[in-house]
Amino acid sequence: MKKVQASGRTVEEALTSALVRLGVTRSQASVRVLQEPVKGFLGFIGGREAKIEVSVAASPETVAQEFLVETLRLMGLVDARVHRTHLDTEDKSILLDVECKDENFSTVIGRHGVTLDALQFLAGVVASRDTEGFVKVYLDAGGYRQRRTEGLQRLAERVAEKVVRTGQAVPLEAMSAADRRIVHMFLQEYEGVATVSEGVEPHRMVVVVRQGVGERLRVGKPRT
Repeated sequence: MKKVQASGRTVEEALTSALVRLGVTRSQASVRVLQEPVKGFLGFIGGREAKIEVSVAASPETVAQEFLVETLRLMGLVDARVHRTHLDTEDKSILLDVECKDENFSTVIGRHGVTLDALQFLAGVVASRDTEGFVKVYLDAGGYRQRRTEGLQRLAERVAEKVVRTGQAVPLEAMSAADRRIVHMFLQEYEGVATVSEGVEPHRMVVVVRQGVGERLRVGKPRT
């Protein structure tokens, strides 16, 4: 939250000064009057100016960015930067991207994106503190999300071909909920196979099965 104090002959004059300094409009600011103006004798002797404090709450996006930069600094990545990419107009997610030295991306991402997912979740929690509802933050680093999606889709296709050819179910390695969803969605229209999730977090995995088998296994079980 940004705060400034300003003085003026009137509260409005002091407010105008503060808004200019903060670069915001009146509707974006909270105003606290610290001192009312007092007219002096003959209009100027012994008078005092108005004094106010104006504050502007940081946007959830700014809060998330500042949290991530500080967290990355504590991880030893002092040169890391966090940039906004674009706004997802469908669900209004805050989309952020980490920029750092190539040799540091593995630290930011972690094995199969575990560290990146944790940073993403925590950024969302912090950004939601002063807002109604949960602010969804989508965090990427060095194009990892796209590469991971493409890699999972290639894996899913190979496994689906094997299941169709052999008729045997094939379990994939344990994955996060987000990765499992990528596999489920990709194979949803793949003819001859179905997918189910088995196991308990953090060891929950996708199992690719023959179509008819999958329909029986999925009864009463959501795909997660």
